[in-house]
Amino acid sequence: METLNGILVEELNRLKDLKKNYENILSKLPRGCLIEKQIKGHSYYYLNYRLDKKNVFKYLGRLNKKEISNIKNKILERKKIKNLYIMVEKNILKIEKFTNGKKI
Repeated sequence: METLNGILVEELNRLKDLKKNYENILSKLPRGCLIEKQIKGHSYYYLNYRLDKKNVFKYLGRLNKKEISNIKNKILERKKIKNLYIMVEKNILKIEKFTNGKKI
């Protein structure tokens, strides 16, 4: 039983490190979605996201296609990392449940 407990402790520590890593990556990536608004024939871009219960529109300005593509790729990457982060959180809860609710 001690061997199994040791394996669970190692896995729990690995998952906690992975969670911290994902949090660090998520803090550097833009959240929300990219919005384009047409004003007098010109395209202006905004980053739309929620902050607490508020809807925030962060002005980005006029962007070229390369910048637009770069921001869209970062937003997609954030969504993928966020899904992995959620899975890691669920796995941490499961392992903590296996160790009789004791947080290691």
